[in-house]
Amino acid sequence: MSEDQEAGLVLRVISGPLAGQTARIPGDRPLLVGRAPESDLSITSDGELSALHFSVEQIDGSYLLRDLGSRNGTQVNRERAREVSLRDGDEIRAGGTVFAVVRREVNRRYAPTQPAPPSRRARRAAALALATGAPFAASARARLRQERSPLFAVVDAARDPRIRLLLGEAGEQTASLYTGFQGEILADVGPTLVHLPHGSRLLDALVDGGWGDCWGVFLTSDRPFSDVRKHLRRFLLVENGTGKQQYFRFYDPRVLRGFLPTCGPRKLEALFEEVEAFAMEAEDPGKLLRFTARGGKALREESALERQG
Repeated sequence: MSEDQEAGLVLRVISGPLAGQTARIPGDRPLLVGRAPESDLSITSDGELSALHFSVEQIDGSYLLRDLGSRNGTQVNRERAREVSLRDGDEIRAGGTVFAVVRREVNRRYAPTQPAPPSRRARRAAALALATGAPFAASARARLRQERSPLFAVVDAARDPRIRLLLGEAGEQTASLYTGFQGEILADVGPTLVHLPHGSRLLDALVDGGWGDCWGVFLTSDRPFSDVRKHLRRFLLVENGTGKQQYFRFYDPRVLRGFLPTCGPRKLEALFEEVEAFAMEAEDPGKLLRFTARGGKALREESALERQG
């Protein structure tokens, strides 16, 4: 094993808005760097960065940087790079930020023995650890099961690592709201549409694990899965007051429950065109919110949940 492999490499921001911050390069997926909130290293205040600017991935012991079609390009050691292997000491320039590739030192003499990886049962138990709204989870599940139309959820896979585990083991129909190359690299960290058929165990797991922790929102629709996904993709980017596009995290209950009551008739009609209702936790996890649209206005229904345990 090489020294780089054993110690591991990290990115350190040496110049720019997040100077001094470091990001470890994981071994099981790319490290995403950019302006978008979905990035692993998100630098929202660097206006010269692209939403997804570059990624660094461990492949067979090497560290490979890929430019993700950025607007201003990526430089490694002051040379334009689209795909290049990184080593300790390399310098990366992207947007208005400069990064250094440095080795994460390991104290070999005192390094603790690594524990055995957790079993499948242990990982499943960890994934089902209860959220802050756990006392109301059973009541929330019961209310959601009362929906007459097909039930879906949009979950933020970057919100908690347990989400990816649950989605991978559930066997339900899921798909990232991103498409193409962006969808491939963000499949594990972006907003994901989930179909929750009648009796779905994944519904139980998502509510038990995330109710009160803003894992995502629920919605009902009579449209096929592909149509619902296509419809929701339209709202990933919206124009702000200055005419520029920005990411719209409608799948965050904190965002959606504040947005819908202030939404104008045209935007509301567009959002509910393929959706019958949105449901989510309230500010108080002891309440469930359900929004429908009628007459150009969002109708908010608030239901108190029963506490258990």
